[in-house]
Amino acid sequence: MNSLLRRLYREQDGQTLYLVAASMVAILGMAALSIDIGYAMHAQRELQANADAAANAGGAAMPNPATTSVVNVVDAYSGQTSSEYNYHKDLNITAVNVQFACLVTTTSNFNLPPCSTAPNTGTPSYPLCGEPPAPNQTANPYSGCNALQVVETATIPTFFAKVFGFKSLNLTATSVASASGNAVPYHIMLVLDTTASMASGSDTGCLSSNPNNTYTPEQCAQMGVQTLLTDLAPCAQGQTCTNGNSTPVDEVGIMVFPGLCSDTASGITTRTCPTLPSGSPLTNTTANSTYAPKDVSCPSTAPPITPYNNDPEYLLLGFQDNYQVTDSSGLNTAANIVESVGAGTWIATDTANNCGLSAPGGEGTFYAGAIVAAQTYLTNNHTSHVQDIMILLSDGDATADTTQMGGNVNQTVLISGMSGHLYSATAECTQAVNAADWAKGVVQTDNTSTKIYSVSYGSETSGCTAGENVPAIGGNNANTPCATMAGIASPPLSQYFFSVPQTVKGVTGTVCKDAVQISKLNQVFSAISSQLQRSRLVPTTVSANWVAP
Repeated sequence: MNSLLRRLYREQDGQTLYLVAASMVAILGMAALSIDIGYAMHAQRELQANADAAANAGGAAMPNPATTSVVNVVDAYSGQTSSEYNYHKDLNITAVNVQFACLVTTTSNFNLPPCSTAPNTGTPSYPLCGEPPAPNQTANPYSGCNALQVVETATIPTFFAKVFGFKSLNLTATSVASASGNAVPYHIMLVLDTTASMASGSDTGCLSSNPNNTYTPEQCAQMGVQTLLTDLAPCAQGQTCTNGNSTPVDEVGIMVFPGLCSDTASGITTRTCPTLPSGSPLTNTTANSTYAPKDVSCPSTAPPITPYNNDPEYLLLGFQDNYQVTDSSGLNTAANIVESVGAGTWIATDTANNCGLSAPGGEGTFYAGAIVAAQTYLTNNHTSHVQDIMILLSDGDATADTTQMGGNVNQTVLISGMSGHLYSATAECTQAVNAADWAKGVVQTDNTSTKIYSVSYGSETSGCTAGENVPAIGGNNANTPCATMAGIASPPLSQYFFSVPQTVKGVTGTVCKDAVQISKLNQVFSAISSQLQRSRLVPTTVSANWVAP
């Protein structure tokens, strides 16, 4: 036996073959791990992208998941078949599962739409879906949902792993998205330029569809606001939207500049504009909505204006929530706010007054007073867990003259660089940026702050008054209207700063740099509304009782 073992030890011919064979098994195993797992990771990313796209599309299609329409939208973006979006031929998607739930808004902290859980209301909640009643409210016949979950499963073939008996791998991707529509309720204050230039000539390029090309810039701006109002939701789903008698969701008000005369004794705006004594407090920071109704009912004469240093009333309409009869019925042409932006013929079914706001002019452009007034109104009317929005639209250079400015009237708010006094006739662009910075810096009790959209509608690329200190902003030269409008907007400029040219008398104006450049004014408001109303992905770790439709 010992002799045999010694001989085998000495005679090693052919052992290399056994070692190579053993090594090949290891090499193939590592190839299976590297290639098949790498391929699986790539396929998993594709599947997750499909699930995210499908969930976002489904969230955008809500709030109507009680029907199959949302499920159909999800399927269309799931990539399950070659006729659908996001199809990848290397993914064999075997199932797409869609479920809905109401995520508790107070604990999830994802700015989700509210879900009605009031027992025995008999009223569909927002948004309506097929979710069962909450556990402690078994009598409630309706329950809302504000999110959907998409789970996609797929199989992929393997390559080297087949040697070890693994012919395919199973993959799963989960995505959760919020409902669109009212992901956050909004308080929106529109600040519209009504100086003379807004009524000068016709802007032939302001609308995406403009059959007669006879709209003034002011009318174009108002029809853009109509687009915004059409996309928003004034009240909860299933309710008739009436000011003060419904559950408001997106409320909208309007301010204009130049400011209107105010007659505080009768509560209306009048043509009698007495000069206020020096030192009187300005009411532009305590806006009074009782002035508005007298000014939106198509008066035979334009509402009178007053100099910026003479107690102007900037507010035309306080918050309104009846601009649609229901949240999906189209514009309510009898509503004051719709009448006030009813210029032109865009509202095809409007048989009531549609004269819209006038642009009386008579004063230069001055932003700071209206910005202060708008923010003060937003603060005084702030509601917890409602996002305050300011949208300022102007086509002009801030160059109000000395007869409209100056004086010693004290402000009720202190803003850096203004010394607590009425704004001066110089550095008006700087004052606008300072006022906007102040507005954006006001923190409400729920830790929210105002977001400001600025729409530069053919603003000049040079100008502003002497003594300016507006830095170069967004690629625009310092101390210019473009830099001013960029400074007014919230960051990032790619979201909050828009620049649209005017095409008046055959001349198309320039646009500001580093702004969202859109050629049609109504499309700007569509872009803004899509940002306000869009669906978004939320973490898949949220706890919910997901229910099939």
